[in-house]
Amino acid sequence: MDYALERERIAAGEIIFDGCQEQPVDMDVTLPDYCPDIQRILKCQIYPRITSRSITGDRLMLDGNYTVKIFYLDTDAKCVRYYESDDLFSTEIALKQQADNAMIFASARVEYVNCRASSPRRLSVHGSFSICAKVVGTGQNEIVGNISGDDIEQLKTSVSMNQLAGFSQQQFSVDEVLELGQGKPPADSIVRSDAYIVPDSCKIAAGKLMAQGQVNVRFLYMAAGENPALETMEYTIPFSQMLDCSGADEECLCSVKMEVSNIEAQVKSDYQGDKSYFDTQVKIHASVEAYRKTNITIVNDAFSRKYDINIDERQKTVESLAEVLEDTLMHKAQIGMEDNQVSKVIDVWSEMANASAEVKDGKVALKGKYSLCVLAQNEQGIPFYFERLIDFTHELPCTSAGDLKCEPSVTAGAISYHISGKGIETKAELRIRAEVMQRVTYKAIASVTADETKPVARDPSVSLCLYFADAGESLWNIAREYRTSAASIREENCIEGDSAENRGMLLIPM
Repeated sequence: MDYALERERIAAGEIIFDGCQEQPVDMDVTLPDYCPDIQRILKCQIYPRITSRSITGDRLMLDGNYTVKIFYLDTDAKCVRYYESDDLFSTEIALKQQADNAMIFASARVEYVNCRASSPRRLSVHGSFSICAKVVGTGQNEIVGNISGDDIEQLKTSVSMNQLAGFSQQQFSVDEVLELGQGKPPADSIVRSDAYIVPDSCKIAAGKLMAQGQVNVRFLYMAAGENPALETMEYTIPFSQMLDCSGADEECLCSVKMEVSNIEAQVKSDYQGDKSYFDTQVKIHASVEAYRKTNITIVNDAFSRKYDINIDERQKTVESLAEVLEDTLMHKAQIGMEDNQVSKVIDVWSEMANASAEVKDGKVALKGKYSLCVLAQNEQGIPFYFERLIDFTHELPCTSAGDLKCEPSVTAGAISYHISGKGIETKAELRIRAEVMQRVTYKAIASVTADETKPVARDPSVSLCLYFADAGESLWNIAREYRTSAASIREENCIEGDSAENRGMLLIPM
């Protein structure tokens, strides 16, 4: 005999893939004629960028490009020179199932890089970077909220969660022609560029989301002239972008993640022929998720008072957004030097920031690291480079409850500094974003069948049994053992809760 199952559909994220795949980088470089000879390599780094994300069936495709950039001293040891080379990559990852309607979150991180000059004109680069991806399915999940049957006893749980109402992922660009500030020498070439996003506000209306904010862009450029020198320039570019999110409305809890996927910039001349502008395009990848609060009832366990039953089930966990926390931490650090006295700082930037988090006692406790990269000159005017990993901790208040986990992200923004002793003191703006996720684990029941050949054996002459219970013992477990109802045990013994109040005898109705 089969029992009828009453099902409820919920839209919640299910993790299909969460992992990384490594990409090797091996290059043998001969400097072009326009590059001076190498005296000493200062820094070599790989800069990977993901430009497209797609899923076909059970295959995740991630395409992008990477730049290998080398900073070095020329033969006079007075000027920093650079060389860069670009290449493409494509990664295919097998998923455990088809994911035609899924969210794709992807990032790249450098694992290691080694650079060695075999002659003043030749060098070799060996390294690798990892492409990390998380694929979250957004299909409908079926939850059994009730089993119909006069002989069925059920243990139900009521859960409040945020159900996925809609999502979208799209790319847009912020384009601007940026003029060099007064007093700045004309630019010959761009040595290094980076950007980060400062979100301002998000407004939802009829399946659309208006996102406003600003992109902060920083350039390290080589000045034009007979005696080239490195200069820095910073800009703030405001933007306003309409993002699609079908199904979202004003009552939804929204998560908007925006990250810079690429910066394209070229030096541009004015009408007099001076190279005084940066023609800039910042490409931004945006992910929008909208969640609507809902209450669901889940059958966690069941038995029959008449027969043995078979329950075809498997345990399943879904995640939904519970809370979005954002904060800015101004973190100070002292960087000392032993071999060189810093007389001038050319540029300070960060190339890496990460964090892990734990939700406990109403707080999100974060700990992480960020890099400080420093290009400076010593007392003899010779450029040198050094970098440090800086530890940080931070706490955020959290109002959510239940089975929670936190997925933090950290972006290093503006970095100020001043020379102190042999080193420098820095103050980094760490922009922290933490998504608190609620996990709901339940039994995905496919069918419930009674084995009518195995009826429950009962003595018709017995109406009550005595049971010695421990304090706090579950009435459901006692009812299951005696094939009776927890409600009848509760009523017979005048118990208000779901467990035995004291250690002692209980009357069990049969």
